[in-house]
Amino acid sequence: MQKKGIILCLLCFLTACSVTPKPITINDNYKEAKNDLKQLFSRQEELVGKLSFEDALARGLKYNLDYRIKLVNTALQAGQLSLAKYMMFPSLNLSGSLYTRSNEFASSGITSTGQLTDVLNSTPRTLLTARAGLTWNILDFGLSYVKAKQQGNRLLIAEEESRKQLQQLSQDVLIAYWNAYSAQQLVKSTEEFKILLERAKRKLNIAIKDKSIPKENLLNFEASLLEGNRRLIQLEYKYDKAMFDLKHLLNLPLDQNIILAPPPIMAMRTRSLGELDFAKLDAITLVSRPELRSQKYQERIAKLGIKTTILQALPGIPLNYGWNYNSNKYLVNEKWLDRSMDVSWNLLNLISLPTSLSTARTEVEYEKLKLMALTLAVLTETRYAYTHYQTLNKEYDVAHKQTENAVELYTLTKNREQASLASMQQVILAKLKAITTQMDEDLLLSDLSTALGQLYLSIGADIIPIDMDNASIPTVTRTIKQNFALQNTMDITRYVDNTYKELFGDTQLV
Repeated sequence: MQKKGIILCLLCFLTACSVTPKPITINDNYKEAKNDLKQLFSRQEELVGKLSFEDALARGLKYNLDYRIKLVNTALQAGQLSLAKYMMFPSLNLSGSLYTRSNEFASSGITSTGQLTDVLNSTPRTLLTARAGLTWNILDFGLSYVKAKQQGNRLLIAEEESRKQLQQLSQDVLIAYWNAYSAQQLVKSTEEFKILLERAKRKLNIAIKDKSIPKENLLNFEASLLEGNRRLIQLEYKYDKAMFDLKHLLNLPLDQNIILAPPPIMAMRTRSLGELDFAKLDAITLVSRPELRSQKYQERIAKLGIKTTILQALPGIPLNYGWNYNSNKYLVNEKWLDRSMDVSWNLLNLISLPTSLSTARTEVEYEKLKLMALTLAVLTETRYAYTHYQTLNKEYDVAHKQTENAVELYTLTKNREQASLASMQQVILAKLKAITTQMDEDLLLSDLSTALGQLYLSIGADIIPIDMDNASIPTVTRTIKQNFALQNTMDITRYVDNTYKELFGDTQLV
């Protein structure tokens, strides 16, 4: 037996010495990365035809990876809550052992007169024991109950984080879609300008050979062409970047070609927000913003931490009840039930209780201060979102008039050039001005739609549904169309009034 034990220990030692870290090879790393990329797009519905704005939002809801991570975290917290509930139940323990020895477990005794007794054998060489019992610590039950309530609040926090991520995703998709669509339309409209630049370049090459033309005129003409080319390069980059951003949000292959349909008509018009009732707006914000709700749940967890601190200072009282079996044939009773109650008290926890309570109460105050700071921040966001939209609305009116002016000036300059009353350089500059002002107007219109969505987002409104993760793309798209149409056709003032009534009824504001 000793030899076998030595050989076994030697084998274990040699095996342990042979374990060395093995880095991933380049080929293995590349194969795994290719497999990950394949799985990344394998479970998605194929995109057919043009991509509409509602389809983009629906695909973001279904396939955006950041949002999926939040959903998985919510499921993880729900699983942790189920485990925390099980911790409140008594422990059911099953144990057993098989013991054997090489000789008899025998003993002899001495009588009162000092004589040796016969050798007695009270235990067989092989012994089998088993036990099934319940153990329940009353203190652990209390701690498990409080921790389960804390985990329940963590689950609520995860749900609010998922909701916030989804609504922020809708804003990101809105911005990326607007930018990509505006760039897509401008790229189409610049085809005429590219032809104009090519014609101007040919004229410039001919004019350079003409010594009678002042060099200053040629340099100014060339500067106009270079400025036009620079603007085209910027526009193409803007289009590519916006498309990449949109594909990333929708989890589409970066090399896939997509054509965007026009955004909804209601999103392409401006509107006056009117006079908002900020008292109602603030009330809606305070009960709807996911950040505030999450922080309130965090404060709950801190308050429950005080109860945990107190419970940990109390004595533990384990209760035991079990069924036992022993295969010893010399026993009179080989099966029996046992019961016990123990008491254990860690006095160090009791001594440190004042310090622990002070720390727990400080954490509650810390969470309260965070909630107060966050409350002021979100109320400030609503004011900023409102002011931002009003400012952009005024700026858009001016930009629209600038575009009309630039287009009219380009048309006039083009007609004059055909009548030999204007130069090619003037036509190029006028066209460049028209393209630039159109870009600015489109960007402002995009910013207007984004600012309106940001206003709804700042008060905690759900722009897209939060309970359709398992629905098909067409179903989600129809629901988004309904929600988006309602949001963009309803006046913000009426929306605030209706939402306030749904939340508070006819309660008067104090």
